Amino acid sequence: MSSTNEYELGYGAMAQQFGLTKHDYGNGVIYYFPPHWKNGWIAEMHPTDGLFVASAWLTPEKTMTYTMNIDRPCMWIFCIDCGDITFTQQGKPSKHLTLINHVMINPQKPFRLTFSEKVHACFTSVLIFEDFIQNFLKDRSPFLKINIEDAKEWEESHYNTPDIMLILEQMRWGVRHADMPLITFQCKTIELLTMIMRNVQNPVRWKRKRRNYITWENKQKLYLIKETLDKDILNPPNMETMCQLSEMSESKLRLSFKNLYGYTLYDYIRTETMKRAMQLLAADELSIQNIATKCGYQNPAKFTAAFKDIHGITPSQFRKAFNL
Repeated sequence: MSSTNEYELGYGAMAQQFGLTKHDYGNGVIYYFPPHWKNGWIAEMHPTDGLFVASAWLTPEKTMTYTMNIDRPCMWIFCIDCGDITFTQQGKPSKHLTLINHVMINPQKPFRLTFSEKVHACFTSVLIFEDFIQNFLKDRSPFLKINIEDAKEWEESHYNTPDIMLILEQMRWGVRHADMPLITFQCKTIELLTMIMRNVQNPVRWKRKRRNYITWENKQKLYLIKETLDKDILNPPNMETMCQLSEMSESKLRLSFKNLYGYTLYDYIRTETMKRAMQLLAADELSIQNIATKCGYQNPAKFTAAFKDIHGITPSQFRKAFNL
């Protein structure tokens, strides 16, 4: 397969594969899917060589597979609001992109993103090429080192955090409103990368001083618990069900989960719920009280307090900041 040209075109390469129409959109462009699709579009900003920031909203009429073969080192940082999206690379298991943040490193051989038929998908993506990073950092602090190769060692705990989520939300609404200066996208991308590097270089103390060993078998069970939570964080299974899934007692499950992930089960569910709440605030038809209820809070004041504790602002302040 010949190389695809995402370096110059971004999602324009996808537009060529599927015959999407292109229109000017503020400082960027917007690609529309065929008229019979429901709300099918991808808005994208191209601030400089090697950087594309996009926000997508689409419901495929049939299963859609976007095939890429990019010959330059690059990465995607994805924030998935909803959808059934699968990342596939030859010789490796398919990866379903759950409703959290994801980092995908270009394997520099063909790979695919598959969007399921009639399943609404909404996501934000930042496509970052190696030369953008190095050109931006050139002549700046010699102590700051970021590159695509090192990003292969990043773990979910480094980039699936509330601070990273907030930056991605700022970039999303910058694209959708089409009113953010292009240079701001460059600065936000570097902020995104440096915040991830901070999380890499300053691991929480539990990773350095773990006192409780977790067997390989128990790790697999804990991965299953986390995967189950991530599938529908607003409707988490009760403790009895999680104990059955993990084949652990409640006390062992709680201790093992904290030792592996650095969060208590309660804190993980609370943090992920508040991240999901941030995404739900984009839905015009939902009041803050509606969102509080969806997140399991009957008292909106307690929901607001939890949201502010995680994100540093109230839900109302978040909506006001993005004109929602």
